[in-house]
Amino acid sequence: MEVYLIMNIKRILSALVASLMVCALCTSCGDKKAKKTVDYEKKEMSTDTADGDTSDVSSGQAYLLIRDEKGSNQFTGKRSDNLSNNADVVSIAGNGSYTVGVSAGSGLNPKGIMCAAVMIKDGAAACPGAVITVDSIEVDGAEIPLSGKNFTFTEAGKDLKTNIFNEWVGEGNIPDGAVSAEGEISKEAEGYSSVIVSKENFASWTTVKVNFTVSGM
Repeated sequence: MEVYLIMNIKRILSALVASLMVCALCTSCGDKKAKKTVDYEKKEMSTDTADGDTSDVSSGQAYLLIRDEKGSNQFTGKRSDNLSNNADVVSIAGNGSYTVGVSAGSGLNPKGIMCAAVMIKDGAAACPGAVITVDSIEVDGAEIPLSGKNFTFTEAGKDLKTNIFNEWVGEGNIPDGAVSAEGEISKEAEGYSSVIVSKENFASWTTVKVNFTVSGM
């Protein structure tokens, strides 16, 4: 009888120990929650903007930066800009001809011009050596005359830029490192300007397109 009781006690103790070990293991696992890592892919701006679906301009893409005279209508490469829905943005894949532009949607009526430039986002790194030459500019489908020659420079050591209309800089003031398709431009070079269109051509507009050539890549 005593042997039988001792064996039963041992069995009960063994079962209790096993139960406690399982509980401890479950508690330990419950404390250590699995961590999930989510990788978010960077969305590039679609070069097909027919459906009006655009996002911020991506590295290596060219676009037309433009603001009307009061700054109430603009495209600066951001989706939040009110002229972004119908903006023509293009990825620079090498030397060749490209077109960028904007088109004001229903209810918008841009007037005048504060500034305009062809930009290549992160162009210094994404498109090394690229030189932008403006071939023609169209306002509401009509080509307008160019009053000077554009030049390309690096803005803030990052983006490639060529001014079309920039009154703050004026017609002179060629920055250091400015280049054209012919090579580096000296500060005394004639004919080059940050204002190569007349303000009169932008009195009231809906669409603006810039045709340009990229060379030097």
